[in-house]
Amino acid sequence: MRVRVVEKTRAYWEYAVREFEKGEEILGDLARHLVANSAPGTVEVLEADPEPEPESEQAPAAPENPGPPAGDPPVDGTIDDLMTWIGDDKDRAAQALAAEQAKDNPRVTVIKRLAAPAE
Repeated sequence: MRVRVVEKTRAYWEYAVREFEKGEEILGDLARHLVANSAPGTVEVLEADPEPEPESEQAPAAPENPGPPAGDPPVDGTIDDLMTWIGDDKDRAAQALAAEQAKDNPRVTVIKRLAAPAE
């Protein structure tokens, strides 16, 4: 934004009172501040800020239910990650249970939690 001071004025800017002489041109944030806070007729807008681009009315459609992620069961991740991978799929629950039991140190809590959906 760019403005011209039409009448001598003063304004509080950056922790100080500043005086502006008639004919002085001001740019940027200070110009916006003067337009918003000065008495009417004190400043003249020479160049207004550009209007923002209108937002698109159509947002990209998200999949309704993308389903659980594909791939092997994340048995090295958290239980929540594993349960998200399984979703409501009993075959995936059985696959995750088998993968967890095949580990050197299977987690008992995971096995208990997976035993119910796998049945």
